[in-house]
Amino acid sequence: MMTRPSFLVSLWKFFSGYGLATFLLVLLGVETWLATLEMVDAGLLATLQKYFHWSSWYLIPYYNGKSMILPLPGGYWVCALLLVNMVLGGLIRARKGWKTAGVLLAHFSIVFMVAAGGVAQLFEKRGVMFLIEGEQADYAVSLTDPTIEVMELKDGKPLGEVHVAGESALRGLSSEDQRVIHFEDLPFDLEVGGWQKNAMVRKEGDQWTLKPLPVQIEGEMNAPGCGVRVISRDGKVGESFLLAVPPVSTGEEHYPLRQIEVDGRTFGIRLVKETIPVPYTVKLEDAVAEYYPNSMRPKSFSSSIERIGERAVPVEISMNEPMRFGGFTFFQRTMSSGPQTQGGPEFSGFEVVSNPADKWPEWSLYMVTLGLFIHFVTKLVTSIKGASRRRQPKQA
Repeated sequence: MMTRPSFLVSLWKFFSGYGLATFLLVLLGVETWLATLEMVDAGLLATLQKYFHWSSWYLIPYYNGKSMILPLPGGYWVCALLLVNMVLGGLIRARKGWKTAGVLLAHFSIVFMVAAGGVAQLFEKRGVMFLIEGEQADYAVSLTDPTIEVMELKDGKPLGEVHVAGESALRGLSSEDQRVIHFEDLPFDLEVGGWQKNAMVRKEGDQWTLKPLPVQIEGEMNAPGCGVRVISRDGKVGESFLLAVPPVSTGEEHYPLRQIEVDGRTFGIRLVKETIPVPYTVKLEDAVAEYYPNSMRPKSFSSSIERIGERAVPVEISMNEPMRFGGFTFFQRTMSSGPQTQGGPEFSGFEVVSNPADKWPEWSLYMVTLGLFIHFVTKLVTSIKGASRRRQPKQA
């Protein structure tokens, strides 16, 4: 008489089985295809946030602006479950031995690659650094993530540390929401309301207003804004004002600080794109752009920089040759040099990425290749030995 397996055994078989792996891979393929379709209308940033961000537990695909009424789990969590399945089924449950060494290494490599995506999702920082020839900087500005910065002022200058309400504190805000942001070391909190993903500050009579603008498909082109009220520790509501990020077209990183008085102390507040510190200074020496003859189509962009740390090191950055150093990668993003400059200052724009798992996908591909090669050699040797045994004459 056969006994039914226990609940834990059934659970183990389910999470480590080929059936779950196949379903998850098909589901991931479908979500990638739907995300590609939706990206045309919603843009890259919004689509990635919706389909593959860790905060997206489920999603409803849209096509041509219409809901498909097909609730799906978030792609991040599909990958997380796939990671569990591959660890349990592809590594722990799989047969061990010299004949399966290559397969085990290949499975581990794929697990490593999926883990790299999760690490990047949680810890990657991405921003831009624009430099005119001769300028230098030791920070980048986030492409999309807004932050509220609060600093104490003395004689108009910052005093002490800057208190930051980052992207996590502002995530998910809409024009109808009101959210109190708490600052432990300050004598007040801020109530944020009327959040706009893209807006323009303008004056109507004696009042400043925030005019909503269409949300741009290119997420870095949006200039968010909001209304703010100061709430003291005893619960009293103070003054109200607007905060906004300047539009990209202005070339400004932030508007002047909004100054307030609380308990006899002066504070400055502003809404900016997040500042990403870089552990060394980058100085732009020369920006070079090549164009195809008789056209404005760029052929190549390259920048000669000095990376200044303990000593100055000359480095060349081009469209296909980024600089990787100190946990950051500098990609050549854009440039103003050549015929379109028309006598203006030449500058170079770098996309600056901090990703602890930056090289993990490359390493995983090397390991997959090695694993498949080992498996091929193992099968080849086994096949040759089997054929040799079959050819040996039988003794009488």
